[in-house]
Amino acid sequence: MKKNIDVEVTGIRLEDETDTPIMLLLDPVTNRILPLWIGTIEAVSIAYAQEGIVHPRPQTHDLLINIIETLNASITEVCIVDLQDKTYFAEIKIINLDGEVTLSARPSDAIALALRSNSKICVDSNIFYNNSIELYSENTQEIQEFQSFINNISPDDFL
Repeated sequence: MKKNIDVEVTGIRLEDETDTPIMLLLDPVTNRILPLWIGTIEAVSIAYAQEGIVHPRPQTHDLLINIIETLNASITEVCIVDLQDKTYFAEIKIINLDGEVTLSARPSDAIALALRSNSKICVDSNIFYNNSIELYSENTQEIQEFQSFINNISPDDFL
């Protein structure tokens, strides 16, 4: 059985050269971060979910959560399970009265749904350790600057 690492979305930042959003997934146990390059629309959706922003009319990810809940189902977890040709693959596990269903998804969409449903987010341990970055010490200036950036970013930065 594969082992998974539970992660948290620590934030989204823009890559300096291309302004491409990068979602950062943190393993709080090891202090390692897995960066995932994602689309702008998905970055905005994730940032809105982190901020608890609810629109008067449901956006796509909100609509999907509404559909799942209307069908008496719930998301139990989302997990990044594979990496092929520099593309990550995720799965969404949904439980309903008939049992559990697993759906393939893009990681950014899966995580946007997980944040809206307060579901567990994980990454296959081999994928995580082979592609994550170790943060050496929380006391270094670089880490402090990075944490300051994460704490001060808002959804409006992506518009």
